[in-house]
Amino acid sequence: MSATTEWKVPGPRQVFGDELVDRYLAEGAWEGATIARFLADWADASPDDDAVIDDGGRRLSAGELRDQAWRLASGLARRGVRPGDRVLAQISNRVEAVVAFYGIVRLGAVVIPAQAALRRHDVESLANRTGAVLAITVDEYRRFGHREMFEEALPSMPTVRELVVIGEPGGATPWAELLAAAPYDGPYAEADDPAVVMFTSGTTAQPKGCVHTSNTLMVTSRGTGRAMGIGPDDVMFMPSPVMHTTGIAVGILSSVLNRIPCVLQSVWEPRRALENISEHGCTMTIGATTFATMMLAAYDPAVHDITSFRYFGLAGAPIPAEVVRRLQDTFGCRVGALYGSTEGLIISATRLDDPIERIATSDGVAAPGVSLEVVDPAGEPLPPGEEGEIAVRTPGRFLCYWDDDERTADALDERGRLRTGDLGRMDADGYVRITGRMADLIIRGGMNISAAEVEGLLLEHPQVSDVALVAMPDERLGERACAFVVSTSRSGPTVADLAALLAERGVATFKFPERVEVVDELPRNPTGKVEKFKLRQQIRDLIASGA
Repeated sequence: MSATTEWKVPGPRQVFGDELVDRYLAEGAWEGATIARFLADWADASPDDDAVIDDGGRRLSAGELRDQAWRLASGLARRGVRPGDRVLAQISNRVEAVVAFYGIVRLGAVVIPAQAALRRHDVESLANRTGAVLAITVDEYRRFGHREMFEEALPSMPTVRELVVIGEPGGATPWAELLAAAPYDGPYAEADDPAVVMFTSGTTAQPKGCVHTSNTLMVTSRGTGRAMGIGPDDVMFMPSPVMHTTGIAVGILSSVLNRIPCVLQSVWEPRRALENISEHGCTMTIGATTFATMMLAAYDPAVHDITSFRYFGLAGAPIPAEVVRRLQDTFGCRVGALYGSTEGLIISATRLDDPIERIATSDGVAAPGVSLEVVDPAGEPLPPGEEGEIAVRTPGRFLCYWDDDERTADALDERGRLRTGDLGRMDADGYVRITGRMADLIIRGGMNISAAEVEGLLLEHPQVSDVALVAMPDERLGERACAFVVSTSRSGPTVADLAALLAERGVATFKFPERVEVVDELPRNPTGKVEKFKLRQQIRDLIASGA
């Protein structure tokens, strides 16, 4: 599908089938209400409730958030943005990001979120692949000129008719000008209309644009609310980018659905995170495991009052048992393990009363309404304990990939299940453990090595603070394992050091890393995932150079 084509997305009945759609509606998984309606209902009921607070000291009540978002919708409509049009939003964690999100969906247009860390190549790709007609960004963020970047890129984004800038706009349309319009009073979009195209992280290939509706998105917002046990007195803390999956589903949507404030942190810094929790009485968050370990290292009980903080949801990587124990002992909070994807959003989560052993050794049980199986290559369910691919059927599943019908077909099987590409095991009680990616397998002489399994063990080595295992080419065996290690010592561990640890743990020798590269840090995207494609290229280059 080219950037200039009209929006042509299959409807839920085409994608899920009549039986499933009717079931989801009957069970209440889908309510038929759009995202914007949830904000309108909150603003009608309690207009003075705090809705969003950023660490620039600004806050909006539910009524103010609705008013600004509805005015933005009018401002966009005056500039020719129509329902179904795509609007690219690259905004850092600030109140305007939430206003932009709800303003776009109130109009019935489609949000194309872009993390603030993305640069010209990435935003050009998003705009051109989706045919975005307008872009919203900030003037500057972290001393990088986003307005200048967009102005330079506009000639290469032929569908983008206008640039709107938050902050000093230069020659672009100022944000305040859009908010000067009267609140939008046009019809709401339908709950099954496309609302957001969320792009995958692209750690292994070109990012894929997952088309979600109000119905599919709100499944996850309800699911995370249940997993966290959200109540009326909670305050959400959101340091993850709000223009990405976790930030949207939890920070922007779940907080409004559950009518609680959300505190946004614009730049990740662990001490500032602890200060935000202290200042605003935050009670919960969801983020990468690295957020938790950095906060633990920065915590000073004499400075930080985090007695309000009760739940830390961790996702994106296995959680070492020691991290769970330290969080619960140091912060006095419950820890939850969650698993999901941009395609399926929340898939599993541990329960609030699960013991440490469950949290540290699993990624929870299937979320409400989700059917989860571990299957063999033929798609048949495997017995408990056996490793296979995670296959799910969920009302939170995306409709399709925006511009890639072939990839959409590959992601689904003949039974309508999402084939996640993730490897895992399920125990007899239904708790699943993600063991790696099918694409992250290292195939050494026909033997499969799960990178995640070995990485989890290598983290136990006293000289290893972070590690990523990747395939390196080998003429005889096809691939061997190379460990990129961030070390606690200057020289770092040797191959023999790591082999000794794995041998002690009873690991098969073919899984041992056969080369170690000590690095200052692992390349990560803004959501904390290791960009392994960069490490694979690095080791290929080293081998090619004879190093």
